Amino acid sequence: MLRVRAVYLAFVFGLIHGFGFANVLVDLPLATSERVLALLSFNVGIELGQLVFIAIVFPIALLLRHTRFYKSVIFYAGSFVSIAIALWWFFERIT
Repeated sequence: MLRVRAVYLAFVFGLIHGFGFANVLVDLPLATSERVLALLSFNVGIELGQLVFIAIVFPIALLLRHTRFYKSVIFYAGSFVSIAIALWWFFERIT
């Protein structure tokens, strides 16, 4: 029961989070009704893309999780790259 709620919560959060990326739609010459549909379609597309990515990557990560490659390359290097990108975007936006 709790897992189902977490999935719904994650989906809703992702959908709301996608609205932040959808600000590019403001520049398009669309009527209000078309903009709502475009925004909803954009967000659903983002969510579906993330689900496809997870469906492909998660099984591979499960297979590799006990290997040295996973711990050194995927876990540590992946974390470092994620932190570096997040910091770059953070400092880019505050300046």
